[in-house]
Amino acid sequence: MSSDVLEKILDTIEEMRSLMILINQDKLTQIKASLLKTGTVKETIYNMCDETKTVDEIAQALGKDNSYVHSYLSILRREGLIRNVVKNGRQVYQQTF
Repeated sequence: MSSDVLEKILDTIEEMRSLMILINQDKLTQIKASLLKTGTVKETIYNMCDETKTVDEIAQALGKDNSYVHSYLSILRREGLIRNVVKNGRQVYQQTF
């Protein structure tokens, strides 16, 4: 497949994702509140997943080891709250909703 076709498919998927989030906003807010307790390290790490930070950068900002942060990122990924993305050759983290 050409890169143009793949790009169009990706754009369509992103549009569908946006619509699903919009339609299910109330449910997603409830789920997020149940999984992310206010004031926890887990919530702090989730909030730092803004598509710009690597594990190293999050760990440095928190003053924690990479393995400590990586374990939280794994939990957040399993719960469907974040995903890994590659931007400019760097693995960063993105909130799914």
